[in-house]
Amino acid sequence: MKIILWKLLIALPLALLGSSAAAASKTQIQFWTMQLSPFHDEYVIGLIDEFERENPGVQVKWVDVPWKEMEKKVLASVAAGTAPDVVNLNPQFAAKLAEFGALANPERYLSAQAVAEYLPNIWNANRFEGESFAIPWYLSTTITIYNRTLLEQADVRVPTNYTELLSAARQLQQRLGKYAYFPALDGSRPLENLAAMGVPLLSEEGTSAGFDNAQGLAFFRFNRDLYQRGLIPKNVLTEGHRKAVDLFQSGQVALITTGMQFLQSIKTNAPALYASVDVAPQIKNPASKSNVAVMNLAVPKISAHKELAFEFATFVTSHHNQMALARRIPLLPSTVESYQDPFFQLPENPSLVDRARAISARQVLTGAVLVPPLPKYSKLKNSFVFNLQSAMVGRLSAEEAIERTSDTWRLFLQARDRTGHTAGRGNE
Repeated sequence: MKIILWKLLIALPLALLGSSAAAASKTQIQFWTMQLSPFHDEYVIGLIDEFERENPGVQVKWVDVPWKEMEKKVLASVAAGTAPDVVNLNPQFAAKLAEFGALANPERYLSAQAVAEYLPNIWNANRFEGESFAIPWYLSTTITIYNRTLLEQADVRVPTNYTELLSAARQLQQRLGKYAYFPALDGSRPLENLAAMGVPLLSEEGTSAGFDNAQGLAFFRFNRDLYQRGLIPKNVLTEGHRKAVDLFQSGQVALITTGMQFLQSIKTNAPALYASVDVAPQIKNPASKSNVAVMNLAVPKISAHKELAFEFATFVTSHHNQMALARRIPLLPSTVESYQDPFFQLPENPSLVDRARAISARQVLTGAVLVPPLPKYSKLKNSFVFNLQSAMVGRLSAEEAIERTSDTWRLFLQARDRTGHTAGRGNE
């Protein structure tokens, strides 16, 4: 008995040593996502397990990062040379990294056939100065979510464009003392609204603002009039999209322009209101495209395993795996094949979510990322919003606000043009 016990004691550390050696012999890649844990642990862990089964010599280490910390952590990891191999980014931050040559070009690692599996309008949005910088993952698009009861009480039709929106705002205020709309000024929303009105962001040369014209002036005047006539809440200057959702849920605002994923939030937080909620396409100029927001998977150029990283990224973003995600949460896939699935068609007795999904799917197929990757994006956006707010409160005239914004944009865009478009780019 003592001999058997002694043999077991000898065998145990040897077995552990063998296990450690096997783990050490595997190629490890790091995968960072943005605020998917803990609600989507089952999905992400399932993806990783399946990939590791198909690739037994590979180990994927998953790290989930809070939304607000992602930019800081990625920048720090790139600077320290410890960046993840695959990272979940939004287009503007990905473009910032691409501007400094920090991301690998997926078109150098994927075949033309693999690239063609993604929606071309979405794939092409992930370009900075002609260079592809990420693989599109999940999408969302802006729809109109409205309070049917309030619109009926005010005898207002659901607005389809901004002229109708202004008329609806007046009628709701006069008849019910309610607001039609809360034009949130956080994130890319002001620039998206400008583009949805049919106004170009940049000149054809890309070296100056494209809105220094009558169309841009009309946009600034539209927002000024809404504010100064009391047709939108005063706190629109200080609070963003989350406040718009709160005011809609409390019945103070008749409609919001947001993604279909917010329907669940409304159902949970305002169940009595939910019965009166309906959906419609995005408010925009008839000639404009619907806005699409993209979340990407990017591979930092300093990754030691770029080919494997892109193999994993295409696995995560495959039609099969994106459809599994779309059935789990109200987001949309970036793959062409996915939109042939009956899931995106209206059933016989469609629910509110079914209708929202069908509208969103149609918009994605014909839409665009209205705010493309821009150099010095944060500075351009901040200048635009500051001067727009100045016009809304009357500190500047609409003409002065446009002129100041245009001057700032020209300064940053032409400064970059003079220093050369390829500064900071290295070889992969």
